[in-house]
Amino acid sequence: MPDFKKEWLSKAEVDYFSQFMALWMGFNSWYRSHYSELDKNDRAFIEKLKSDFAGRNQLYSKFNTLIAEDRIKENLRFKSDLESLHYSLNRTNLSYPKGYCNTGISFESALYDYAQRKNHISYINLIKRSRQPEKIKLDEVYIASDAEKVFPCLMEILYQIRCLLFHGNLKPTKENHEVIKYCYFVLLALFQ
Repeated sequence: MPDFKKEWLSKAEVDYFSQFMALWMGFNSWYRSHYSELDKNDRAFIEKLKSDFAGRNQLYSKFNTLIAEDRIKENLRFKSDLESLHYSLNRTNLSYPKGYCNTGISFESALYDYAQRKNHISYINLIKRSRQPEKIKLDEVYIASDAEKVFPCLMEILYQIRCLLFHGNLKPTKENHEVIKYCYFVLLALFQ
């Protein structure tokens, strides 16, 4: 009897590249209708989303809920996925496009203010040492506790990764697949 284990295992693997693309399409549709008064390009919608800290921004509200210290399964999963995204970004060599000040997309050099993308001060380090105050513990890593800084940076990271993927600038390597996998999990948790 032939052994088809290898072939079936390869079919069982989830393709997060296509999953993330489909999720982003739903997300894109949501923010275009949610902020319909903008009627502009994707960048304008992302900037609005990054700067809207009111109750209207359901993603920001969900982020605050998920990042809270409550020890429920959903919060733990989200924090673990954030940390995994951090580590997977560090294992790749993904860069911001030309015209940006920084070269590597990471939690250590996260773009906060897109309008000032050519200036070093617009990139902040979200990772905190355990002894620093004002931090949130993910799993083993600590991040800044200022949600109004972390959320815009996270949305920018997700958007930059989306741009790399959608515009064909993301090589389909195992390492990049891991980045996309955790982008998918993070965005899905925020969007549900």
